[in-house]
Amino acid sequence: MWYGLRIPSDAKPDFIRSVTELQQTTLRNFVLAVGGVYALWHLVATVTWPERLGWEAWLIAPLVLLSCLATLYLCGRHFLIAQVIWLVGLAGAITVAIDVLRLREIAFFYAFLPFMAVITAGWPAGLAAEGMVIGAVVWLSRPGGMALLPPTYRLGIVAVGAFAGLLGWAAVHALLTAVQWYLYSYTQAEQNMEEARQHRAQLARVLKDLDQAYHRLERAQASLVAAWKAKDEAERFKTDFVTNVSHELRTPLNLVVGFAEMMMTSPESYGGVPLPGPYRSDLNAIYHSAQHLLALVDDVLDLARIEAGKFALAREKVDIASLVEEAVNVVRDYITAKGLELQIRLSDDLPPLWIDRLRIRQVLLNLLVNAARFTERGWIRVDVSQEGEEVVVRVTDTGRGIPEQDLPRLFEEFRTTEQPISTWHSGTGLGLPISKKFVELHHGRMGVESVHGQGTSFWFTLPCAPAPEGGRHVGRLSHPHPVARLGASERIVVIVHDDPRIPPLLQRYLDGYRVVGARELQEGARLVEELRPLAVVGDEATPLPEVPDDVLLVRCPLPSSRRTAQMMGAVDYLVKPVARQELLETIDRMDRPVRRVLIADDEPEVVRLFRRMLRPRFPAQDCLEAYNGDEALRLMRTQKPDLVLLDLAMPEVDGRSVLERMALDPELADIPVVIVSARGQDQASLRLSGPIQLSRPGGFQLGEIVRALEAAFNALAPGWHPVGPSGRGLAEEPAESPAWPDTPSPLEKAPTAAR
Repeated sequence: MWYGLRIPSDAKPDFIRSVTELQQTTLRNFVLAVGGVYALWHLVATVTWPERLGWEAWLIAPLVLLSCLATLYLCGRHFLIAQVIWLVGLAGAITVAIDVLRLREIAFFYAFLPFMAVITAGWPAGLAAEGMVIGAVVWLSRPGGMALLPPTYRLGIVAVGAFAGLLGWAAVHALLTAVQWYLYSYTQAEQNMEEARQHRAQLARVLKDLDQAYHRLERAQASLVAAWKAKDEAERFKTDFVTNVSHELRTPLNLVVGFAEMMMTSPESYGGVPLPGPYRSDLNAIYHSAQHLLALVDDVLDLARIEAGKFALAREKVDIASLVEEAVNVVRDYITAKGLELQIRLSDDLPPLWIDRLRIRQVLLNLLVNAARFTERGWIRVDVSQEGEEVVVRVTDTGRGIPEQDLPRLFEEFRTTEQPISTWHSGTGLGLPISKKFVELHHGRMGVESVHGQGTSFWFTLPCAPAPEGGRHVGRLSHPHPVARLGASERIVVIVHDDPRIPPLLQRYLDGYRVVGARELQEGARLVEELRPLAVVGDEATPLPEVPDDVLLVRCPLPSSRRTAQMMGAVDYLVKPVARQELLETIDRMDRPVRRVLIADDEPEVVRLFRRMLRPRFPAQDCLEAYNGDEALRLMRTQKPDLVLLDLAMPEVDGRSVLERMALDPELADIPVVIVSARGQDQASLRLSGPIQLSRPGGFQLGEIVRALEAAFNALAPGWHPVGPSGRGLAEEPAESPAWPDTPSPLEKAPTAAR
């Protein structure tokens, strides 16, 4: 091994073998070169000078050749022994040559020994070879030696040997440096390769983890898709549920409310027979209970609207103190009848709020009725105060209180004693959740504090911030009461339409405008003169009044029950429960005299109710009855009624099929039909045909036209729908509930609420 060549202890066997083979190859090359040169010299010398070289010259050849062969043989097995044999053999051959040839100059070949030793084994071997040269020179120069070398020869041989050794060291040093760099590079390459291998293993593990994560992601995506489909399915089921609730509950409620109303307000329908006093009180209780059930149906529909994002607030400027007084007055008798003290504490200088008066009133009534229901003794207090930028309304009672474990689940839907949660609760479990959603729609908060057995305090907040310049506010003008002139800052729109349900419908979606309805042209003209509206709106079939130069005239297709009925082949559409006055007004709007009416409904009680409603105007023999579609068609052919009250949901042949058959029969096609159904039409998702026209007597400026076009493009271009309350475009919102607001009954609704 070369001295000075530092091979790392952790070097691989292949690398060590490569270095060893390099040393062996170097030694072999020297052996072959020296042996070849000698053989060539010997051949040439014996041929050229045979007289000077006798048989003694052949004594040198075996020594040289044997040492070469032995070195070549042992080089791969015992490298150090091979080097010793090689150097000793050469030294012996040089010594024999001096003795045989009697030439002192041959001693200078000793000088090659340090050079070859340094080249093949390193500088320690060169020093040993130089020592061997010095020893050979001294031995030859001793008295009686083979050749007496002069001092100059001796000095020259030693000097030339040292120089040759230095020359060999210089040559091998460069080689050793290159090998050393190679070793360093090899070590670095090994380390880099090991690091690369580790990184590759790391990358392989990361790739495997990524594959697993991708697989989990695919499964999660599949689960999300399944969940999305389940959600869509749940939405569809909820839509069916709302529809069925509206139909299945409103039909019997129509009977209860209708008969109770008839008995209490229209005794002439019963032949003028007076109702006994005790019966009237019980009947009033029945009527209010039915109204309570109807309110529960409305709660379910409101909940569906809120969750679908289709519930719009009708904001107006409200004095919260007067609203609290109004709500308290509704339940005051109920509270005092239980022997409870009612306290009201209102802070001074309460700011006006921009809120939906009807919905906040509903929240207050719900909290007050709940407090009265669950308080047996003590008091109920309403506190209203301003805290920062909010008005806080708090309803506190000294009732049973609520267990602590029930408080986190108090605002969940349908939490009743049947769940069960606790014994404190009763009702439908919709009042508080809906109230909380109403408050949150106003960007407020709602909470509860309670100690079981000591009382409960419900509170909610409403922001004090004034509505922006387009903030919604609603006017609910009821003609023929006088109309007060409104402030010029209000944006008022007059809707001229013969359907009274159109203005409330548009008010739900026109944010920032006050919608006032007019059913006739003259009434519309009077409203334009009194209110100075921003615009007058009507459909293509409605004549519009003359307006000042700065008032917009808008013609556009508008939804209506009559339009829906006409699309189905009828003249009008009534939604149960139908009030007696509403039914009679619908008959009065017919453009032909009505003397005979056919009532087609699969519910005998509904038929009897309508007969009661019509008895003051139509004799019993002129009120025909049919309980399915086939019977209705048969009576129409034989009796020729002037009007048909048709239910859509009937067994076998339903109302739609009846309308289709009437349209195909020339004898029946001219009979007017009024649809009476418990299922309201969803006008929000109904596509209406017809142009939208804007006009103004005073004309338009170019900037106004550009802004109008921009607004139209933003509203109607694909992908640019206006954002609704749920964060989606109004056109994208699902249709899950009837769009018509419920028509109030002539009798006052009893306060209903449930925790």
